[in-house]
Amino acid sequence: MGWAAAARTRCYHRRVFAYVAKNLESGLTFTANERAVMPAWSTIKVLLALAFWRAVAEERLSAGYPYAYQPWQSVGGSGVLRGFRYAARLTLADLAHLSLAVSDNDATNIVLAFVGLEAVNDLAAELGLQDTAMRRRMMDAASRAEGRDNVTSARDLGLLFEELERGSVLSERVRAPVKASLAAQEHRDGIARYLPSEAVYLGKVGDDAPQGRYAHDAAFVVTREARLVIVVMSDDDGGFEPVSRLGSALYEALLA
Repeated sequence: MGWAAAARTRCYHRRVFAYVAKNLESGLTFTANERAVMPAWSTIKVLLALAFWRAVAEERLSAGYPYAYQPWQSVGGSGVLRGFRYAARLTLADLAHLSLAVSDNDATNIVLAFVGLEAVNDLAAELGLQDTAMRRRMMDAASRAEGRDNVTSARDLGLLFEELERGSVLSERVRAPVKASLAAQEHRDGIARYLPSEAVYLGKVGDDAPQGRYAHDAAFVVTREARLVIVVMSDDDGGFEPVSRLGSALYEALLA
């Protein structure tokens, strides 16, 4: 637990590590700075995806609704739609998947336009995510400059991923497509990097590249022995390498 122990002392400016790690079988839990509120970056996309699929389950939105994406709409950043040269028709379900599997910012903004910030934040409140708020679209620098950022904490991401697995509030119909998209995750820079090959990772990273101050990862990890929730958030300048190492240390500790 070298990295985990060190993380507890890194609470001065720009050297903060926060984590929540829980073995859902045994209840064994490790936490540090879990209520430290940080910019959520792309981890907020998990909450948005759940709000979208809940709206589908409640027939307020149609998963198969066709959306005509235009390249001029692109806001840039991560994803694949920013590279499209011609208009393309995609369903809302496809866009929700892209928002998670390749962290597509354009897809995220389209889904958000249909779901609405109010529905996302209402779901956060219902799930008891006291430190979480979605206040802006992706790549909205003006809103960030005005202090309207998307925020969360390790505690809240831990609760969100525990709900994703256990479903005390949300039905399987809502949770299953989100888990499927997370299982197809292509950004595996964080916790997934040093996990053993037999561990199954369903997670979502978030960072502020190219600035490089923040790096986060929230994941549900399945092993032969247990189901684990591991969340690591950093305000450290170190990128994903310390997040990966701390995630590995927490994984080993939860199975010890």
